[in-house]
Amino acid sequence: MAEERKWYYAKSGQSHGPMSEHELCKQFTAGAFAGNDFVYSKGATEGWVKASTVPGLCDSLELDAEPEPEHHQVPLHERAAYNQAGGNQPAKKEAPKAVKK
Repeated sequence: MAEERKWYYAKSGQSHGPMSEHELCKQFTAGAFAGNDFVYSKGATEGWVKASTVPGLCDSLELDAEPEPEHHQVPLHERAAYNQAGGNQPAKKEAPKAVKK
């Protein structure tokens, strides 16, 4: 039977371990460390690396960070129409005025 890989994590300059991957994941879930903290396992990582960069590690480490909100640039003409209409209603298009002769 193959020996289980031993893991370590570092938080606030202090290393913790050795522990099984299962225990490492329990520590992560409990909030002992986050995806931007460092982990190490001989043969699994090349030195200490951010936990979120280890593929498949606990599967939830990638979800640690909140995704960046999407920001869409609204074209100026649409912003102007939005502002003229009073906010959330589309701008009313007026018919051209008749020219008096």
